[in-house]
Amino acid sequence: MRLAVVGTGRMATVRTTSLMKNPEVILCAVASRRLENAQVFAATFGAQAVCTDRYEQLAESSPDAVLVEVPHRVQDEVVLWALEANLHVLVGGCLASSSSTGERVSSIANDRRLIVETGYEARYKDVWKSADQLVRSGDIGEILLIQTTALIGQDTQSWYYDQHLSGGMVPTHMTYAFLNPMRWMFGTPLSLTAISNKKHNVLDSAVDNETCVAAITFPGNVICSMVAGYRKPEQLDAWSVRLLGSQGSIELSPGDDTAGHLDHYPQHGIPRRLAFETNTAFDNQANAFLAAIAGAPGGLMNPPHDSLLDMQLSDQIVQSAAQGGALITTHFEQGVKCE
Repeated sequence: MRLAVVGTGRMATVRTTSLMKNPEVILCAVASRRLENAQVFAATFGAQAVCTDRYEQLAESSPDAVLVEVPHRVQDEVVLWALEANLHVLVGGCLASSSSTGERVSSIANDRRLIVETGYEARYKDVWKSADQLVRSGDIGEILLIQTTALIGQDTQSWYYDQHLSGGMVPTHMTYAFLNPMRWMFGTPLSLTAISNKKHNVLDSAVDNETCVAAITFPGNVICSMVAGYRKPEQLDAWSVRLLGSQGSIELSPGDDTAGHLDHYPQHGIPRRLAFETNTAFDNQANAFLAAIAGAPGGLMNPPHDSLLDMQLSDQIVQSAAQGGALITTHFEQGVKCE
């Protein structure tokens, strides 16, 4: 399988490393805005790859699939080009910078029967799978409440902080942490309301929703408060999930690049911790992507039609926040867990 890569940042390295653990994968081309970065990236993997500063030239190396790890507005352009070139795509971030572009991506992929996988790796992660198993087994009873917090100290000069380049904090960050895995565990939200502010970086170009709180109702009258934002003290641990049940609770520290751990608190008795030594999520996702290209059914956990829901829900969260917390009934088809 001939792989081309667009983008040479940290996550491009992480995902390419996972893909190339499969001996059948050949890195055939790398594109970066700076040609020297593409050359260094290819050399890192010992690949005799074509290096270019124009992604359109990647087609000359006859790739089968493309990994795209660039700012989301640029990502849109590259992904649509790749699909029109009949290439399978692993998208490093959210499906697109907007739901309208996400709809185009999903439609083209479906029409051309191309594999597209969105970069939400949480669903492949052992700590999340273990939490899901505990919930499904009934170990903490009926789920009453979900509380999630995902604050990061984002660099104000980064493209992540740029509303145009990223598409905003909500689709870029809140979907990843932790709307996407919550949907996987609990289904499609029934309703939501949100409030947000923008108080640190108030430039017009900065993300509109710097810090956001969303209140979401999942099927079964499961209520969820979801906090996400781009400001926090460096040493503050603000990356956590609490699942409160009628017979206990799960305190989930899912980690980002790390493997994470969870603590299971029964209604009575001593809590127990499940720790995980290695984060295998990126490897698992890479394997699922490659298997899907080879024709194996059912392995992908973030196909376009599902990831599009993250974008559409993001739109509604932003809409509610703009209206001062207006209650929105989602009216999506009520999905179940994506197996």
